[in-house]
Order: sequence, then structure tokens, then C-alpha cells
Amino acid sequence: MDHSLTAQNIRNDVKTFKIFFEGFYPSVCIFANKFVKDLALAEDIAMEAFTVFWKSREKFGDLNAIRGFIYTVARNKCLNSIKQSARLDYNLKDDRFSEDYFHELQIEEETYRLVHRAIGILAPQGQRIIRLSLEGEKNQSIADLLNVSINTVKTLKKNAYEDLRQSLKNHFFLLFFLNQFLS
Repeated sequence: MDHSLTAQNIRNDVKTFKIFFEGFYPSVCIFANKFVKDLALAEDIAMEAFTVFWKSREKFGDLNAIRGFIYTVARNKCLNSIKQSARLDYNLKDDRFSEDYFHELQIEEETYRLVHRAIGILAPQGQRIIRLSLEGEKNQSIADLLNVSINTVKTLKKNAYEDLRQSLKNHFFLLFFLNQFLS
């Protein structure tokens, strides 16, 4: 993790905010798109959420509060967009509008972001193998695609998963996620 990504640095340093934005914006877009089902609109909503944060950035003392605020702003903007658009029959009893659904999406996107960031620091061949595995490719298929032996794939995959476990050890809830792929 980039240690410069503290709430104070994000609030006070434009370069650090840019790093935070570039790493977190895709997750907020995916999150918003699950509500509005329109990627261009979701991208606009995510951008607005970051803009709202930037205007009130002095209020935040830690990174989790910043992330939570941005997700909440994005959700509220999605709900407002849905209400205004008459594309959907707006019904607050719809599961997509519940607090539980909101928190599930938030956890899902944070998990996705953490796992893909951890994959991004693996050796290039390990990254390719893990990404192909997550796409559902079997070891033999990966070996054929990368023009290596199946034993090489198995060894590199095992090493990559060990590296991922080490990288994600402070995020214990993800270990369950990773173990699902090993079985």
C-alpha cells in the first residue's frame, strides 16, 4: 500500500489526491453502475462524488471515512438519478435501495479493488496466470495460452497465491475468497 495515501495527504496534496482518485475511481464507477445500469451515467456520478468530497475534504480524519463518504454520495446521486429519470419504477422496498445492498456493494467493490491491487504487484507471469485463473481458465488452457508447461503454471500459480496471501494478510476476510480458488 502506498503510505502517502493518508487522509491528511489526500486532503492537502493534489498529487496524492490524484493517486487516490486513479486507484479508487474505477471501483466507484462499478458501484454506481450496479444501481443505474448505465456506464456513462455511473462515470459521471462517480466524478460528482469525488467533487463533493473535494469540496468538503477538511471534514475527514481517516481514509475509511473518505471512502465511505464517496460511496454514500455516489449511492445518493444514483438514487436521485433513478427517481428523476422515470426509467424505473422507483420503489424503496426494491432490494437495490436497501442499506444492506448498499453495504454489500461497498464491500464487494473494496474487495475487488484490494485483490486487483495485490495482483498488480505480482511478477508479470504470475499476474497473467492469476488473471486467467480468475477468468475461469483451467491450468492446461493457461499453459497453452502462455506457451509453458502445465507444471510451470501450477508452480507459478502456487507461488502467486502465496504472495497474494502475504499481501492480503491484513485483510483476513479476503483469505476466504482466495482459498475458494485454490480448492
